[in-house]
Amino acid sequence: MFMKTRGLFIGLSILLLFPSVAPGQAVFLARKALGLISHIADQVQGHETASVLLEANANKVFAAAERIISEKPENQIISIDEASRTLSFKHSGLAITLKVARLQDDVAQILVVSSGKNTSQDTDYVVNGILRVCKEVGAHCWLPNE
Repeated sequence: MFMKTRGLFIGLSILLLFPSVAPGQAVFLARKALGLISHIADQVQGHETASVLLEANANKVFAAAERIISEKPENQIISIDEASRTLSFKHSGLAITLKVARLQDDVAQILVVSSGKNTSQDTDYVVNGILRVCKEVGAHCWLPNE
C-alpha cells in the first residue's frame, strides 16, 4: 500500500512539473526568433506579407515607422490609427498597410501587408523598410539567408 501511494505521489509530481517546462521552451524559441524577418510573396495575386518580432516598445516602433514613412515624399499616407498602431499608405502603385502589435512590454511585432505589382523592387522596399525601423529603435533584425 505504501509503495502504491509513494508511486502515485511521484507520478503526480512529475506530471505537474512538465507543464512548467513547456512555457520556458516557448519563451526560448520566441527569443531565438527575435529579429528574424519572415517574408511571403504571392506572385500570382500580387500580395506580400512580411513580419518580424523585435525587442522594443510597440509605441516607439510605431512612432519610428510613422516618421520614416512620412519623411519620404513618394509615400502617400491614406490613414493612421494610433490606437491600434496601424498605418496605410501608397508607394509607387503599391497599397501598403503596417501594423505594430504589442506582445509584451518589451516585445513588439511589425506586420506589413502590400498589394500591387509585387516586383523585386517592391519586395526590397518593404523588407528594407522593416530593417530601417529595426535600426531606428535599436533592434537587430535580419533575413533568413543572412
